[in-house]
Amino acid sequence: MSYTIQIWEKPADWPWPTTKAEADAQYERAEAGPQVPMNPKFAAWAQAIEQRSPGFWDIYLGGPEMTDPTWGVGINTRASDWGAPFDDGWEQAVRLGLNLYDPQSGVHYLANGDAPEEPDLPVQRAARARKAGDDATAWAEYRHWAARGNPHALYALGRALRFGTMGQRRHFDLAAALQLMGAHDAETRKDAEAFFQRFPDEAKARIQVLMARLKSAPGEPLLQIIDNDRKAVDDAVARSQQLALYSRKRIEATDVLEPAAAQGHEVAAFLHALDVVIGWEQPNFENARYWCQRAAEWDHEPAKRLLALMFERGWGGPVDMQEAAKWNAAAQEQRLRAQKKQQAQEEAESPGGLSLAPLAPASRASAAAASVVWTGNPLRDLPGWYAHEGDPHAAFHLGTSDEHGRYGGPVNLAQARAWYAQAAEEGHADATYNLGTFVESGKGGPKDVQVAKALFMLANTRGTTMQVADLRIAPNEQSPVRALVAALHEPGRLRAVLQQRGLGAAVAAPGGAAPTAVAAVAASVAAAGLSASDWGRAGGAAPQAPRPAPPVPGPAPSRARSTREEDEDDEAEHAGRQGAGSRSGFSLHLGHLALVVGVANVVLLIAFFKPGASFRMGMFGLGLVAAFGAWRTARDFDWSPLTRAVVAVLAAVPMVGMAVCLGLLFKAVRERG
Repeated sequence: MSYTIQIWEKPADWPWPTTKAEADAQYERAEAGPQVPMNPKFAAWAQAIEQRSPGFWDIYLGGPEMTDPTWGVGINTRASDWGAPFDDGWEQAVRLGLNLYDPQSGVHYLANGDAPEEPDLPVQRAARARKAGDDATAWAEYRHWAARGNPHALYALGRALRFGTMGQRRHFDLAAALQLMGAHDAETRKDAEAFFQRFPDEAKARIQVLMARLKSAPGEPLLQIIDNDRKAVDDAVARSQQLALYSRKRIEATDVLEPAAAQGHEVAAFLHALDVVIGWEQPNFENARYWCQRAAEWDHEPAKRLLALMFERGWGGPVDMQEAAKWNAAAQEQRLRAQKKQQAQEEAESPGGLSLAPLAPASRASAAAASVVWTGNPLRDLPGWYAHEGDPHAAFHLGTSDEHGRYGGPVNLAQARAWYAQAAEEGHADATYNLGTFVESGKGGPKDVQVAKALFMLANTRGTTMQVADLRIAPNEQSPVRALVAALHEPGRLRAVLQQRGLGAAVAAPGGAAPTAVAAVAASVAAAGLSASDWGRAGGAAPQAPRPAPPVPGPAPSRARSTREEDEDDEAEHAGRQGAGSRSGFSLHLGHLALVVGVANVVLLIAFFKPGASFRMGMFGLGLVAAFGAWRTARDFDWSPLTRAVVAVLAAVPMVGMAVCLGLLFKAVRERG
């Protein structure tokens, strides 16, 4: 059965219509215009495609005297193999520069008419490309027709953004809006409406606003809105990571992750699972498992491995070895697919199938796998897993834990130094500063004042808000220190530079290269496809029975945020609040002694000074001493100069100063005691 469509050539200076009404108006305008002979390119095109694909095309050209701007072109769409002749006719028309147009449906080239029983011809090429696995071509074709208002294309774009197909990242708001706009029959309308009803009321209102924007911007502006909204989510996640790396605005940074994860951003969901455990609030392992499972379901391979470990060790829920095995197998299968795809691509791009590409460096995850040791405490083990995957925030968190003896573990300055070095190598500003203090004082390893100054300068360039005192760089030191900063700033070079100068920690750096024998064991374990725990025990730790995490109050998936300001206590102070494990020693200095004088100033005044001028002079002198103590001690807390000045003035006031000095002493002892 041949389906006839009307084709005519749109004048080059006429815009492409986007609606059926515009198409009809243009066609009527052409009919009313001067009658001209048929474009000879039309006849050449029609005769060529009929000869190349006999039996498919049904062409009627009329005679030389024909001046009607349309003529009948038919193709048998009932045949199963009509796609290739259709595509050939399309491509030949493009080569000849023909603006072929169908006034019946308002789309150009070889478009379908109004008959509802006919297939949607414009998107057939996209559908065939999708079936053949050519996602890039399919996505480009659907975009092309969506810009012209084709409902099938709009619905296909929505489905792709809903399920993450055709190589696209999910965006649930756009997916719902596009599916509602493109629903063209009872089945698609039912599916689009069911998906829309799953959103909360606030999100529904947001989607309706987005849909109104899309409907008001046909053509290329519609695609621009789609691209901008998708890019906004990716940019928000990137800004979150930069903000967390280069400042102490951890809450502001992580607040971005949950909305992005709710849009289907698998990386945001994976990172948010860590945030709900190492944030400044009660750890929520149930919430961490929820977001990790979402990321795994959205095909994020690291999330699949972590989810297997959560099921195996009972983090955030009951132990389920079958689920652990399932997600381990899924992660391994995805890794193998990625390796085969990369190998095939390299062979296709290389002469004779021989890959000439340089060898890629070993991944951080494989290098770090050998040193994973499970402690049985998820407050350390879960961040430890992330840290061995190369996450700088988790490494910094473990550094503060080892420095202050958090979560029941002993103080381990060498290990803390190694964690800080790993995080600093990834660009973490505060870890760079903390590493500088370790190298300056010799904590956890050798000391080197010049390298410490370089680390402090590097921390400042990265945007740390921690206080960096006057470095007092001598003229003869400026050139070596700047050279060190440049060397330490090179990606992936910081720990190597420290090792070259003999400043490495007394333990193997976390995430660094493992000894050959251990690395071989780790490789064999990974190749054997063992469980997440077995893979983690490659470093030699004895297997431990999975233990469920203690129940953590709070609903999942949402959680209540702390309302602390960004300038409040940092990670180190949070470690002090845990009150678990041994502590580093209290370091007494003149500021603390001056605070003692400030606390006892009234007693000293009564004991040693008589009423009158002597009493006033004594009050003034003791106030200055208290002010000095407050100024000096506040520097230990990395407070801003303005905050330190205000505290110092308050400390100099009688009676009020006693309370201020006592509070500062208590805070100093609590942090460092």
